[in-house]
Amino acid sequence: MVMKGTATVTSKGDPNILKKIMADLGKLEVYVGIPEEEASREGENKNEGINNAELAYIHTHGIRAGSMREEMQPNMNKGMPYSKAYEMYVQEHGSPLWHSPPRPIIESAIEKHKDKIADKLKPALKARLNGDEQGAREGLEKAGMFASGKVKDFFTDPENGWAPNTPKTIEEKGSDRPLVDTGSLRQAITYVVGEK
Repeated sequence: MVMKGTATVTSKGDPNILKKIMADLGKLEVYVGIPEEEASREGENKNEGINNAELAYIHTHGIRAGSMREEMQPNMNKGMPYSKAYEMYVQEHGSPLWHSPPRPIIESAIEKHKDKIADKLKPALKARLNGDEQGAREGLEKAGMFASGKVKDFFTDPENGWAPNTPKTIEEKGSDRPLVDTGSLRQAITYVVGEK
């Protein structure tokens, strides 16, 4: 998830300087999620099982029936986007059953707290407008830390809207809290400040 915002700035000075500052600021972004290099699950071989990034994707979008995935895969291998392959499948077979309900994590948490996150981004903008690149980067770091914390909090937020665990799942894992088992997925959420 890339956090983006817009700002309106007016100046009585040289318009070319203002354009350069805004262009430079636009090169920095804050990413909140699970970086590939940190996606492995604790205690698991990186080449086996599922990693935290894949697990977050599955919980965000749900799990499709195996036969559906198998039928869609050749089209996706040929370069057809997932949504078109999915649309073709639904047109042929009707709506598939979900084996696991979607439980969106990152985008929903960012959306819920977007105003607070925007407030955390303001110091970065002000620093960059004042020519303080280090201050801009530090502001983005603080905003990223805040946003990733809000995503982690979302796992236990009663307003997250996630479907409850099934009785079978509760029996197997000993908990009725969705996505809270080992804590590995939740702790994998972080942020990165990078340049485009």
